[in-house]
Amino acid sequence: MGKRFKPLIALVITSYMVLVSHAVWAKELVVAFGLSRPPYVDERSGSGISVELFKETAGELGWQYKTLFVSIKRMERLLERGEIDVAVEMSRAQPGLHYSIPFISYSNYAIHSRNPGFVLNSMQELARHSICAWQNASEHLELSEIVAGKEDYLEFPQQRNQVIEWLNGKCDVILIDDTLLRWHLSELNRSSSVYINNQWGKVLLPFENNPLWFYVAFKDAQLRDAFNTSLTKLIQTGRYQQIREYWQSAEQKE
Repeated sequence: MGKRFKPLIALVITSYMVLVSHAVWAKELVVAFGLSRPPYVDERSGSGISVELFKETAGELGWQYKTLFVSIKRMERLLERGEIDVAVEMSRAQPGLHYSIPFISYSNYAIHSRNPGFVLNSMQELARHSICAWQNASEHLELSEIVAGKEDYLEFPQQRNQVIEWLNGKCDVILIDDTLLRWHLSELNRSSSVYINNQWGKVLLPFENNPLWFYVAFKDAQLRDAFNTSLTKLIQTGRYQQIREYWQSAEQKE
């Protein structure tokens, strides 16, 4: 097939997927995001990296939707019951759902509050430490066996609370994306509510899937297919990276 026909074919496929997405779901969609994890998701402003990436991808498809901000566990239940149409930033753990191509990644670290020389050679070594983690981290990082019955392993739906409890000595080690931690430390430093010590031991988690990718989950496969087409275009044009860089640079300036 001649090269001159390839752009036309790509345009036809994209147009078809847009038409399919309108035909499959003409009503207003209900889209759920997790509770605030600035700069990725900020419930207060209704924006953030993941919110804007979804907005731009869905906008290309002409989707109309309303947003909810709920805990990860509630988001999973709502999608399973069909009470929402789309869940943003999901792991691919639940059968019966339709997942997008990789949507957003987090680079997760283990950071020790009292040991600048902190070393972590394997995930199993986390069992030696008290830990503050995000909600569902044991599932995302395959820690279930390591932390089973571990009373000093805590998960938090609100990552602001996770950071505060770690700073206040509730646990020695926090498991968190470094962009998220910088944002929360900046916010807390402005409020002067917590003493911040920069002499921490920081180790990239020795986990096979790090950075950890999350996906957009759908109840309807055709909506997922249309979304994938639009998201792929966003990535290929460089717009995806522009959005990420804009928010990350804004976070570093604050």
